[in-house]
Amino acid sequence: MVNTGLDNKYVAKEGGQTNFEPIPDGEYLLKVKEIDPWKKSTKTIKVIQRDENGNAIKDEKGNNVTETINNCEFYNCNVKFEVVGGEYNGRVIFHNLTTHPNMNWAIPNFLYALNLKELMASQIQSTCIGKECIGNVFTDSYKKTVQNKDTGIDEEVTREVNRIKSLKPLNKETESTEINLGI
Repeated sequence: MVNTGLDNKYVAKEGGQTNFEPIPDGEYLLKVKEIDPWKKSTKTIKVIQRDENGNAIKDEKGNNVTETINNCEFYNCNVKFEVVGGEYNGRVIFHNLTTHPNMNWAIPNFLYALNLKELMASQIQSTCIGKECIGNVFTDSYKKTVQNKDTGIDEEVTREVNRIKSLKPLNKETESTEINLGI
């Protein structure tokens, strides 16, 4: 009989990803491991105006022409990719998807990389888990204020994290030679 009750005793063991240092920049075979539910945001935003080809319209100074949209509703979710194969097998890289009008390339690129021709955003979580693609991964840095445990004084530290520059579909004939498998 399976015991799933709160009286079940568990033995401690290491699990999950314990190394959060960035992996080297390059292309990796990635598998969609998990996708968080969509989170709604409502904000007043400046939306970049686009021509009939989807290109940003520029003013005489070369700046994007924008329109302010009050209470614009858009959605965001976090995709958890897992590196498949090689030295970094199992390492996790996060990627954001959004319906924000200024990021109109994010979801189409994600679907293209997973070889999905068309999909409603609401179907992404139920359709994309387990699918694979190639990710161009790079290391990004950001500054964060943290409290020094010894002194109690706030310090600004630089953190590094992997981000995905672009995604592309697998090409079965060349995937093993072109993708960094950490070998």
